[in-house]
Amino acid sequence: MGFSLKKFEINRWTFESPKITKESTMAVISDFHECEYGKDNIRLLECLRKLGPDMIIIAGDWIEGGRKADCAKIMDFLKVLANEFPIYFGVGNHERKVLELGKYSEQRKRFVRGLQNAGVGLLRNEYKDIEDSNIRITGLDLEKNYYRKVVRRPVPTEHLYELVDLADESKFNILLAHNPEHFTDYVTWKPDLIFAGHVHGGIIRLPGIGGVISPAYKFFPKYDAGVYEKDESRMLVSRGLGSHSIRLRVFNTPEILFVKLKPVGA
Repeated sequence: MGFSLKKFEINRWTFESPKITKESTMAVISDFHECEYGKDNIRLLECLRKLGPDMIIIAGDWIEGGRKADCAKIMDFLKVLANEFPIYFGVGNHERKVLELGKYSEQRKRFVRGLQNAGVGLLRNEYKDIEDSNIRITGLDLEKNYYRKVVRRPVPTEHLYELVDLADESKFNILLAHNPEHFTDYVTWKPDLIFAGHVHGGIIRLPGIGGVISPAYKFFPKYDAGVYEKDESRMLVSRGLGSHSIRLRVFNTPEILFVKLKPVGA
């Protein structure tokens, strides 16, 4: 029942769109926080090999942002993954603070060196196209003010456009937006699908209720796990694979999302 690095589950989702021209599969990992499933994450690696996704999506917080944290080992694991799968790396609040705050300078060096060794680039308000599927993956990197505890600061539409420009609506647009509480703001950008995490499933989950508290100490977070829809956009929120600060999971098994995107009627 409590938090454990010994167990995780695979949850599968399928989405169709007339914009998609070729079926694609992706394993979505969020909020890993430098955790370990088996020595050198061998159990996680074997699981991903068995799933055989076309790509791996990191929806933020692969690392742990802290002065005592050492991301070298988890970045070595990223290199192992990058040798076998294309990786699209979105930024979470932990990556942002490591990259931006002076007190994390040593960790920042290890993080940047690890990205270079793995040949993986961060999608910091940038996009990558998967041409044969007509899919565009855009990574949104919001400033720390949009991760405030207790009180939500709305993301103005014009600021979204400043960061990631207008969406090309002829493509199937995936937005990597770590913090799900801004869902209604993201929708104004008109993404087809949003991948988020950050809330860790609400840490403690109660049947019929859902998540109880987020890592930002917000009770009963509105967007804690699963799919949410508004207008033509859908947001898939991961419960995450790891933990930090509140190192507890109750009725809340860590998860990998295995997502299949396919043309309508395929």
